[in-house]
Amino acid sequence: MIIEIEYFKGDTFLCGKRVTFGKLREQIKDVERIYDRQEDNFIELLCRLYGWTVISEDGNPEYTYDRDVGKFIEHGTMN
Repeated sequence: MIIEIEYFKGDTFLCGKRVTFGKLREQIKDVERIYDRQEDNFIELLCRLYGWTVISEDGNPEYTYDRDVGKFIEHGTMN
């Protein structure tokens, strides 16, 4: 499963095991609550806690999470 995290400092694509939208939303909510805002370790913490891996290519994300506004965009599966 590929997700995209959009943020004004740059976009990041992550790859991980398939989870439901509810579970993904829960993971993001947990990390938003506990990450260090000064260090901005959001991506690192999401990867460490939930097994996501940063990938360099764009891929076809199933979901995009816009950190600036706190909203998800569903792209659906591309298979």
